[in-house]
Amino acid sequence: MLFRSLYQNKHIYQKFHTSSPRHVNPILWVFLKPALKGIAWITGRSARKWYRQLPAEKQSVFMQHLNRHKYTYMGIFGTIGTAAGIHYYTHLETAPITGRRRYMMMNIDYLKQLSEMEKEKMASMFNNQMLPEKSKQTQQVARVARRIIASNMDIANIKTIKWTVRVVVTFVLPSGDIYFTRGMLETMTNEDQVAIVLAHELSHALLGHSGERISYLQIIDILAIFGAFIIWAVFPTDWTSFWVNFIFENFITFTSRLPYSRYLEEEADEVGLMLAAKSCYDVRESVSFWKAAAVADIEAAIPEFMSTHPANAKRAENLDKIVPWALDLRRECNCAPLPQNKTLGVLNLSTHPEEKIMAPIEKNAGGLRHIPVIETIKK
Repeated sequence: MLFRSLYQNKHIYQKFHTSSPRHVNPILWVFLKPALKGIAWITGRSARKWYRQLPAEKQSVFMQHLNRHKYTYMGIFGTIGTAAGIHYYTHLETAPITGRRRYMMMNIDYLKQLSEMEKEKMASMFNNQMLPEKSKQTQQVARVARRIIASNMDIANIKTIKWTVRVVVTFVLPSGDIYFTRGMLETMTNEDQVAIVLAHELSHALLGHSGERISYLQIIDILAIFGAFIIWAVFPTDWTSFWVNFIFENFITFTSRLPYSRYLEEEADEVGLMLAAKSCYDVRESVSFWKAAAVADIEAAIPEFMSTHPANAKRAENLDKIVPWALDLRRECNCAPLPQNKTLGVLNLSTHPEEKIMAPIEKNAGGLRHIPVIETIKK
């Protein structure tokens, strides 16, 4: 893939803007989006009813008016389209690590606001379920996180994120707060698999996927709102408009929203494999982990086209294709050779109590002092 060739040729990009764009507060959009959808429905419905209530001769006059001033209206819509194009172009940036060009409407300050809101939500939901910082599970995740982060300090933005660890739910907020489930830890057979999943989540934060996903969805939502207005204005009845709009929304979801989410997950898989390889973990475990997950979920799994994540079997297949590249990268980092006859997917972490547990790392809970927090690295 393009990312691997960029990395191999040392063309690892840092993000930059083509200009100094003005960003939109995502918290405002959370409340504005449903309001705009409602306005689109009501306005479209009102326009339809207004036109249908006109006498036939006035309908004819109205259509003649549109025809006479068609170039004026074309100019108005052309101006709007040009303004939208300029806005899109001035909000393009180069993604860190991959060098991929993308639209980014969010800046880091707004993402931190969302992260703080999410942390407060996590605090209220899982206050009594957070494992202590001295627990073996928390220390295991902290140890793996420290090793991955320390081995990838050549990535500029890894130094700017204040990484923390909590064991409860597996994901990473843009602020660098890592959440990991105890249940997921129990399904992993060795620390290499912990590293694979953790590196994947770290990649989401490093790549700024939260802001990118929000930005992309805002474009899709704006198009959906405009489409809703057209639907409610054109179709003859409210019932028809409702169902056509329902089908339209689902069409957008299955053809745009979900595929883009799966694309970001696959990108995080690949970059995560790079992080794990540079940390000298056995990247071959990535394939065995997702194969095992595919077998475990074979009855409960939903079709991939309905999911925000790729199917587990597909993830194993995709990773299997790039494991040779990751192994080459691992060798370039002077890691110890891997045993060729190793049986992958063995050595359960929970069955080795003699494994050394790190001393507690300095606590820094900030405003959430009732939640144990582990700082994984300080530079």
